[in-house]
Amino acid sequence: MNIPQNLPIAPLQSKAARYQLGLTQAEVIEESSLPGHKLKNFETGRFIPDLKFLMDLKGYYVGKGINLEELATGDPAQTPAAKPLPGAAMVQIDHRMRFYVSDKHEQEKVDAVLELMDTNDMRIAAVLKEPVSTGLFGGFDDNTEALQRELFGLMAMNYFLFRTLQGRSIAVPPPPEDGAQKTIADTLAAWIATGPMAALVAAEQVSAVSASAAPSPDREGEA
Repeated sequence: MNIPQNLPIAPLQSKAARYQLGLTQAEVIEESSLPGHKLKNFETGRFIPDLKFLMDLKGYYVGKGINLEELATGDPAQTPAAKPLPGAAMVQIDHRMRFYVSDKHEQEKVDAVLELMDTNDMRIAAVLKEPVSTGLFGGFDDNTEALQRELFGLMAMNYFLFRTLQGRSIAVPPPPEDGAQKTIADTLAAWIATGPMAALVAAEQVSAVSASAAPSPDREGEA
């Protein structure tokens, strides 16, 4: 992904503008109709969105009466000496290491991956709130075990997607032509090729899988 040299708005400016307006991320997303995952990941420094998004976000804050030039950018060389704004003390300059998205990915694919990761995060949060139930003869009942499989499947999927964004995806060999899953790698390839990640990963990493190679319904979501 190409990163603009001079961003229309910096992550720290977006945070400071929200604090000055007294708005949450959810409220900005709702009012601006901008993609939620882009704002969330932009403000945390996980990635730099496309230029159109940044211009639209800047326009939203400017339309609210915010003077972005008075807000800190996170770059000391570009931060003007000005009177601290209300709430500015809550915004800290972040010098931590970050992972950037590989240049080989098109913006549309990056958006799709981040959207899926956000959806998975919300489902993970919901699963974690589910109560644990025991079976008739002890141990976990079928529902609890299914939730555990789903949880670990979602976490594994997000890890795979994260590595895909970095351009360092796990190498997934195609299953044998006879459809027999002889190794764990074969089951992983089948799981990926029949799930929501199939359209997101590189073509050379996912092959067409016959119906006989697909995992059974009762194991859906299990890596």
